[in-house]
Amino acid sequence: MSKINIPKVQKQTAVQQAIEYLRNYILTNKNYEITKLPSEAQLASEMGISRLTIREALTVLESEGLITRSQGSSTIITTFARKLSEGIDYAGELGRFIEESGYKSAVDIISYSWENCSNEYSKKLNIEPEDKILTVKKRFLASGDPAAYCINRVPKKYLPNNNINEEDLGKSMFDFVEDSCNCQFSHDFMEIIPCLVTKEIASVLNLEENSPILRVDVTKYSIEGYPVMYNTEYYVDKLIRFTACRTMPYIK
Repeated sequence: MSKINIPKVQKQTAVQQAIEYLRNYILTNKNYEITKLPSEAQLASEMGISRLTIREALTVLESEGLITRSQGSSTIITTFARKLSEGIDYAGELGRFIEESGYKSAVDIISYSWENCSNEYSKKLNIEPEDKILTVKKRFLASGDPAAYCINRVPKKYLPNNNINEEDLGKSMFDFVEDSCNCQFSHDFMEIIPCLVTKEIASVLNLEENSPILRVDVTKYSIEGYPVMYNTEYYVDKLIRFTACRTMPYIK
């Protein structure tokens, strides 16, 4: 009997939507007197989904350090989440991240090309070496100053239309890939890599060659679990920084 995947996709979509809704509520809520989330039953009723779906979403948010839960107690919004609400956009959109950090965001360098996939990238994207990939390079400005340099890579096999509109690339790459590839992002895998400024990066970000810079490699996965985009991102330290929270297991 052939396997039917529709129910699983629908459930996963509901969980993901609940995660995004609750995450957005926590990070954009400026009323610091609200320190708790409503009960699971109330959340499920208001959102029109099951308590099990709410519970799965809260488990993810707890692993991110945004909430804490204990048996018989309310769901508490952490002080870490309050700090994040001033700057970090969990949707991953760098332009909005810059705007919410108090700067005016802009993109002033856009280039794209079809390239043969290297051995390194083929492993990240689960495709064959020499398969074609769309490579998009963008520079982000924060109130006129270079803030980040992003290189996005998308396998050609997921892009049915080879006619690329540069105006679309200047907007959200996430929206472009989801629309063009007819997919929905579910999660990503991030690697933080210290490295030195190359000649190319120095000219783009106005930095001194061979000086240290933060590099972040991100593989973004579809809701079905396959990699659809691999990004390399370089950040100017004085403008963009990241904060992480490491949670400890509950000890009685």
